[in-house]
Amino acid sequence: MSAAPELCVVVVTWNDAARAAAAIDSFFDLPEVRNRPERYALIVSDNGSRDGTAQSLRTRYGDRIAVLENGANLGFGAGCNRAFARVDAPYYFLLNPDALLRPGALDSMLDFFARHPEAGIAGSRVLNLDGTVQESCGEFDTWLGAFLRSSAWGELPPLRRYANGHALRAWNYGDERRVDIVIGAALALRRSTIRHLEGFDERFFLYQEEVDLCKRAAGAGLQTWFVPSSVVQHEGMGSAISRAAVERHKRAGRRRYWIKHHGRLWYYALCTALVARYALYAAPLAGGALLLRHALGR
Repeated sequence: MSAAPELCVVVVTWNDAARAAAAIDSFFDLPEVRNRPERYALIVSDNGSRDGTAQSLRTRYGDRIAVLENGANLGFGAGCNRAFARVDAPYYFLLNPDALLRPGALDSMLDFFARHPEAGIAGSRVLNLDGTVQESCGEFDTWLGAFLRSSAWGELPPLRRYANGHALRAWNYGDERRVDIVIGAALALRRSTIRHLEGFDERFFLYQEEVDLCKRAAGAGLQTWFVPSSVVQHEGMGSAISRAAVERHKRAGRRRYWIKHHGRLWYYALCTALVARYALYAAPLAGGALLLRHALGR
């Protein structure tokens, strides 16, 4: 592993040895890594895996990678922060263990940052396993947008254009553009961005940590971009936790993000509105039941 890489790939793992090995293999298969290995490095930040992930990867790759054992499941953001502190590089590329780098993915990012000194964060073009494009970019919340996106009302034709992310739904993800948010499955960032923002907020355990990072970057005048020439294939739902746990972490992450960036009044007003909408569903049902009871003479 190069002592002074230009870009370091960070893979955070937790009980995911097989997928992590596939992700790392995709790194070493890259033409840019084979041709200029001194330019790139890879570190695994293992969050207390119990399946032998750390030792398995050490045995498989030896000193070609660094393996950092955190001793406990610290969460995604904290795992990344530990890796940033371990390997010093001008650029970092966060790669999920259930994701595979495609040829040119890293070179494209370095070329992009060289052309866009104003960019602090960049996201890759993310493909599903069948080759279709994942919606990997997002917009910052508005109250109305969050309400519509969190309820079925956001799919109603008259309201759809007000829901969060609507402006991106007709986009084919084919061109470079500035965006609000890119997902953490394949995200590149400058060392200077990390230092300016003091890394990820470790209060986010899993989900919304990259949204928080992009929000803080925007507040600091740092731009986030989408870079389609950097391609990653992403399985999705590849973590070792259950779907129920995933949903629980998503809800907790959204709650923390909304309160942190919008305040408790904003958040509780949103919760109240989401609950109150059920009253609108219940009223016609109750009225219909009364009419039916009257018609039946009861």
